[in-house]
Amino acid sequence: MYLVFVLLVIHIVKFTESGNKGNCADLNNCSGHGQCNGNKCVCYEGWTASSNSYGANALYASFDCSARNCPSGTSWADIPNIKNFAHRMAECSDRGICNRKTGKCSCFKNFEGSACQRSKCPNDCSGHGRCLSMEQLAQHSNALPLSPGTYEYNLKQTFENSSSITWDAKKIFGCLCDSSWEVGLAANQTQEPEWFGSDCSLRHCPSADNPRTIKDETNCFNVTAKNSNSTGEHGNKCHVDCADQGICDYQTGVCSCFNGQFGSDCSISEALYHQTSVSSSGVSVSSGFFGGNMAFDFVAAAAESGGAQMFSNV
Repeated sequence: MYLVFVLLVIHIVKFTESGNKGNCADLNNCSGHGQCNGNKCVCYEGWTASSNSYGANALYASFDCSARNCPSGTSWADIPNIKNFAHRMAECSDRGICNRKTGKCSCFKNFEGSACQRSKCPNDCSGHGRCLSMEQLAQHSNALPLSPGTYEYNLKQTFENSSSITWDAKKIFGCLCDSSWEVGLAANQTQEPEWFGSDCSLRHCPSADNPRTIKDETNCFNVTAKNSNSTGEHGNKCHVDCADQGICDYQTGVCSCFNGQFGSDCSISEALYHQTSVSSSGVSVSSGFFGGNMAFDFVAAAAESGGAQMFSNV
């Protein structure tokens, strides 16, 4: 009888120390990571069981609180559980695997964050841009595709209000590429940035008007921007790599000019060199052409001292 009493006292002491209010012996007394309520474990934060909010979001539940939870985020893709409502909270945002020992997500390729809640920017924008969320990009008028103003793109989703169209506002990220010139649709702005591409790894060459045409190709007034419905205002500029008179190496941003053209932007046509005799009587007149298609007359004059020759080029 005495032995039974002692064992009962020991059991009561252990029960009191653990704060349990039930019998969870079959659940390893909640593994030291929770409290017993009836015959169920209520796990502490970061430990999983089906009887708490963490377990409800877990792909795996350890009812004895022996395994860790991982951070949760808005699911990238799931099945709506009520009309017009989706993207519930999910462990690792349904884009990663939870390490039950460490409680950390191992994200799938192209996803990052403690809960795999963000998409990665390609190649970290190659050091030539900023990695911004859709919410942030909407607030930049120089973000592509171009628009004349900025917009609000915020997360507005509640259980009662199923306006979940902006669920991805803080989840999808993209690059805003750097540029040494101002980008936009307004006057003195150019419709293309210096660095471009999804990862900002490509570089435009210097821009200039094509010297072999009458039209000004750099005039982007009323020209629709690429992948946009918006047009350039008065004074807006189009970017014309190498003046359309060369090939741009987008890896280096350097032009390779066609024959007869030179300059960093290939906008200068090669002039023929004319050897003209100049006598003491004054002036001789010659004719020449630029690059074979732009006729001109020029006058070469020089003060002669003892007879001289000059080479004139335009």
